[in-house]
Amino acid sequence: MKYTIKAKDVEVKKEVDILVVGGGPAGIGAAVAAARSGKSVMLLEKRGFLGGNITGCYVETCNHFLHGTNFKANGIYAEIEKKYRERFGNSHDIRENSPHRFSSEYLKVFLDEFLLGEGVDIRFHSFVNDVIVKDGKIECVIIQSKKGPVAVKAKVVIDCTGDGDVAYSAGVPFEQGRDKDGYCQPGTLNFRIVGADVKALTENGDGLKRIGKKFHEDYRAGKTGLSCKRQDLPFGRLTPAGMVSYVNYPCEYMIDPTDIDGLTQGEIKCRQYIMEFYEYAKKNYKEFENIEIASIAPEIGFRDSRRIKGLYKLTKDDIEAQKVFDDAIAVYPRFYDMLSPDGNMDGDGKLEGGGYKGHIYEPITDNRSYTIPYRCLLPVDIGNLLVAGRCISTDHVAESSIRGISACMLTGQAAGTAAGIACTEEISPKNIDVKKLQSVLKEQGVKLPI
Repeated sequence: MKYTIKAKDVEVKKEVDILVVGGGPAGIGAAVAAARSGKSVMLLEKRGFLGGNITGCYVETCNHFLHGTNFKANGIYAEIEKKYRERFGNSHDIRENSPHRFSSEYLKVFLDEFLLGEGVDIRFHSFVNDVIVKDGKIECVIIQSKKGPVAVKAKVVIDCTGDGDVAYSAGVPFEQGRDKDGYCQPGTLNFRIVGADVKALTENGDGLKRIGKKFHEDYRAGKTGLSCKRQDLPFGRLTPAGMVSYVNYPCEYMIDPTDIDGLTQGEIKCRQYIMEFYEYAKKNYKEFENIEIASIAPEIGFRDSRRIKGLYKLTKDDIEAQKVFDDAIAVYPRFYDMLSPDGNMDGDGKLEGGGYKGHIYEPITDNRSYTIPYRCLLPVDIGNLLVAGRCISTDHVAESSIRGISACMLTGQAAGTAAGIACTEEISPKNIDVKKLQSVLKEQGVKLPI
């Protein structure tokens, strides 16, 4: 059965040059870059804070895989990291690779101040539920507020929602998940514990790594009795007060991140997994015998979902060939991190054409890198829309690389800069001079090969 909802008049609440939807890493990069172009910028975020998965899902281990390599974060991300460190130090993290970690709570405060200082007009609790498309352009974006729907008009719109919600509403075609069946990587609900024995965790190397290794061995031997299929146990920060942040364990598999039934199932099951692990950890690790659950992330986080159809599709083959595109807007190290959608961790660990077996984790082992072309940010059909973050135009393997937090911010910075140029010249983002875009990005501290 279907119902027809009666038409409603929607008030235009705001008109701006550039509208950024989504306040995660991509949206932050986009909004800051757009504001620095001298244009009026509004940033819409569905949560009550900025930071995306860093703050909303406790993914505080930003760029940990870069530790000890020749690759350094650049652009706006590097600026944020530097200024954050100047104010909050290492966020009381006493583990060895703390330079790439944030406290999500401190970061919320920092990002508010940082973006407001750049002149960005922030709107929290703003869930986009539709767009109006006219003559191949987004005329306005519809926000669902507690007082009903309101509209925001913009010359250029940048979709940084992660799930490509704006592009999807505008009718942009997309792909989702792995090629053979459309299933996405699992959702994870991170959490924090307090009361860990700091002395025991630090007196003989990294105790959290030891626990993670022991957990994996016991799981493989069938000794844990836990119902979650996740076999590894990554940890984030360890504070002097005994808080362990970013316990990256509870995963739910074979669910659709864009479906409310899947989201609901994932949230409920992962909270059950957390309680199971809590009881298990207290009984099996002396370092955790006095722990308590400090907090559970506000929502489940996902590694992939929709990927838009853009003017170019970045592929695994492009990455392996270390391809340098004429319209490159970012350089990123060859790196993959994919969890099997079905929880199968027993495969050969190799990337395959139609899918993959097991958890694919290929860290940086040399100086191999690739570039991300500007065309991946440009969806087909819609003339005034840019997309940034993990939902840009890639195949499912390439997405597992570009989904990194600093990569998302780099694509966001490129999108915001391009939007500023487009507004100044009163042209479509598709028609801007890419050489000019690259020149401006390099002036902003973005490393490019051309």
